[in-house]
Amino acid sequence: MSNLMRFGDYDDQFLNDYGEKLVAFDKERNVEHMSPWINNWNNGDLNFYSENDRGRDPMTGFLEALGHNPGASTQFFAQPDGAGPGVDKESEVNENLKYLTKERIWLSDVYVMGGDNKVIAGHDALGHALEAAATGYAYDAEPMSAKDPMTPGNRDLRTAETAGVMEQVVFLYGSEDGPKMLHEQSQLADSLGKMGAAYIDDIDYGLSGIGDSAKDPDAFPAKYAGRAEFGNQGAINFLSVLGQNETSHGVVTAAQHLYTLSALDANPATSAQNIDNAHDALTTGAEARGILDHARGQQAETTYKDEAEQQNKSLGRSGDWVKLGAGVVVGGGIAAIPLPGSTAAALVVAPLAADTVGNAVNTFIGQEIDKSIDKSEKDPTEQAQLTSQEFYGKGTAELGAAYDNYLKENPRMDVSADRSDWTQDVKNAYDTGSGQGDTRGRPAYKD
Repeated sequence: MSNLMRFGDYDDQFLNDYGEKLVAFDKERNVEHMSPWINNWNNGDLNFYSENDRGRDPMTGFLEALGHNPGASTQFFAQPDGAGPGVDKESEVNENLKYLTKERIWLSDVYVMGGDNKVIAGHDALGHALEAAATGYAYDAEPMSAKDPMTPGNRDLRTAETAGVMEQVVFLYGSEDGPKMLHEQSQLADSLGKMGAAYIDDIDYGLSGIGDSAKDPDAFPAKYAGRAEFGNQGAINFLSVLGQNETSHGVVTAAQHLYTLSALDANPATSAQNIDNAHDALTTGAEARGILDHARGQQAETTYKDEAEQQNKSLGRSGDWVKLGAGVVVGGGIAAIPLPGSTAAALVVAPLAADTVGNAVNTFIGQEIDKSIDKSEKDPTEQAQLTSQEFYGKGTAELGAAYDNYLKENPRMDVSADRSDWTQDVKNAYDTGSGQGDTRGRPAYKD
């Protein structure tokens, strides 16, 4: 049944009824080396679409069905009744979500001849289901098509219910176990990155203000009713975990940059309020970037230890996130960001601050950066340090370019008395984010 349901559009209640019974049955048999699905005597191949998924695990097929049925997926992973806004304890996490992310024993289901036994297809399917549940889009929805509302004038599909799913995801993967979970469930990295990108405006809102006080709804207005509440610490934790993985770091950084640029476009220097909003969007974006970059740098250093060349290559790949700007499709206050070398299944749907696209966003779309990494012959410690400096230097340079573009578009900035402090404010915010990632975020994963 699960394999038959992989690609169809099914009744939400049917999927949830089936899924609840499947999970209940599966929980009773969740024993090490005793899987009723993947074993030596169950040799029927039921999925012929992936070299790494024979289709014997019905949970994988069911989750793929949820990935194509957003309404059913949102319902399946809904917050428990009475949880309220935000999630700050395990009792506020859906039991299905908790079981599938933290308790279930997942096994590889590759074909005997061929396939990669390090790949767990179920993790990929879980990511697809969570994407659909949190964004309102089927995970492989194609933009600008007649079927899916990604054309200009259509809306963001997030709701209070989808936000409730995202709050749980942020709590789980931003927890103390988050780095280990992401490392062991690496097939979820792209999906977690896409979910972070889809809620980047709410993440920035969580970072704004002082702790959980004095939030900035003017600079980060809610784009839908019942916006996600992550809290300041929750936003820091989640970003510090996403930043550790090359894929999730790149996806969220691209969405963050796009959102910041769109906020600058949405707040031309025509009033003191607009200038304040632009300033806050730029500094908060710098703070988020600092958290992400610090996490990426620390993880590269921890993963490769004294292997300077591998550290360099890892940070070099992470520095190429700007290439994600090529091929961005914008409409209706959202952007569809394609991941290079991939199909529609890797599209990232991210919010923009305004429905119309201004010069700052247009400048980013299609822009590319230099892939070069310092190759000078130095001892490993010095070479790694130099690469780290260059990686962070690119971060400040890109933020500086955004500020320069705002000045170019708004030559009369005399409405703002403190405009001369902007450059220092942006640098301080980037450093603040890096420091928060170090002292308040989650540490790099260690084997």
